[in-house]
Amino acid sequence: MARSSLTTIVNDLQDDAGSVLWSFVRGEQMEYPIILNFLSVVGIPNTYTFEAVVIEANNVSGSDSVPTIPRTGGVHTTLGVRVPLVRQNTVDPDPEIFGTWNATMAYDREDVVYYGGIYYKLKKDIGRINATTPNLDTLYWIPYVPNKVYIQFLAGLGSTIANPSWAVSPTVSSPVFGFFELRVTEPNDGVFQRTWKPVRGVVELLFSPTDIVADL
Repeated sequence: MARSSLTTIVNDLQDDAGSVLWSFVRGEQMEYPIILNFLSVVGIPNTYTFEAVVIEANNVSGSDSVPTIPRTGGVHTTLGVRVPLVRQNTVDPDPEIFGTWNATMAYDREDVVYYGGIYYKLKKDIGRINATTPNLDTLYWIPYVPNKVYIQFLAGLGSTIANPSWAVSPTVSSPVFGFFELRVTEPNDGVFQRTWKPVRGVVELLFSPTDIVADL
């Protein structure tokens, strides 16, 4: 079989689902789940590290178009990345052993356990100890996808609440924008440390009257 021409592209060996847009009224505080399809389990301590950032775009007052470049010297904001942890019950990092549900352990809300080939997350309670298995204790445990992280956008993004304010503020008729990216890095095993950047996109901040009026 003849070899393909160098520019006859038939396979995309690295792809994604496209860029994302997050739209907030300035001052909103939100948390969004992201499923990392290239990983299986992310909640085991001392494994993957996560970095999510927003950098201020070169916004123009009165414009509703997304800028094409960052602002020189603009604000750089590191976002929180919350990873529900698989509760440790062994030092063995094997996902099918690590985190296996134990009837004598105390579990807190958002803890993740492994039972019967399925991961479960505790949806409420603190210090819960109960002998009912997670598959039957449906008031407290729910099936969980263990390759999920949560990106946290704080209320102060782009304003003076918690961060330096962006150079341009949104108006009633025009938003302002920033550029977002999530980076995932695996542990350094001494052979080759991989880094992924699976989610990129734009953050839009809209005008907010309550962001201007002094808090009660």
